[in-house]
Amino acid sequence: MSKSQFRICISVLALVAMCAFIAGCEEQARTDAKPTMEKAAGTTAGPYEFSSNWMDEEGFITHWLIVGPFPNPGERPDNKGFNVDYLGGEAGYTPTNEMEVSKPDGTTVKWQQYLSTYTEISFFAVEHLGLDYDQEDVLCYCACWLEANADKDVEIRIGSDDGYKLWLNGKLIGTEHVYRGAEIDQEIYPVKLNKGKNLILLKVDQDWGEYEFMLRAVTSDGKAAPGVKVWN
Repeated sequence: MSKSQFRICISVLALVAMCAFIAGCEEQARTDAKPTMEKAAGTTAGPYEFSSNWMDEEGFITHWLIVGPFPNPGERPDNKGFNVDYLGGEAGYTPTNEMEVSKPDGTTVKWQQYLSTYTEISFFAVEHLGLDYDQEDVLCYCACWLEANADKDVEIRIGSDDGYKLWLNGKLIGTEHVYRGAEIDQEIYPVKLNKGKNLILLKVDQDWGEYEFMLRAVTSDGKAAPGVKVWN
């Protein structure tokens, strides 16, 4: 290769490198400009599909809004937070991302969006809650929306560690003040979803040990509810 050919090759390689650098900068600028719905205050993210577990059981909800922790003092079976309304009207409450909730000690916590990589939601894995592993005597709230393409009958199936209260569109459909490990489908609630978005509000309390729940929306044969999407 002559010197002139060598210089041409070097120039071409430099030009290619410069073009790649400029393209990368433009792509990064486009990425930075994209709205981050999951972090924007007051927004609702979705729609999302249901998840399945390793046993191919369907209909699990893994996208949630979560707020807490709140105090749950006392010893089982008399932990006191279970029957305390920390939202100032649980039945009529509608959360939004980044909405603040005041705690009894005067501090505030925020509803924040969370995606679990598992079908069970472990509160110890929710970073914004700031819980220590095996933290005792607390409780948290979770919320999501099920958007149905028509009025339809489904089953809400839940397993929890420990107890819970469960509302659908402001109606209390289930309550279990229990102390147990979570298993799939410990309770089954046949419900009717209205066409459009239906609010699920869940309150889960913790005495000691593991702290988690799993919730799914399915047909009577355990299949993911058709025509239903999840928002949080």
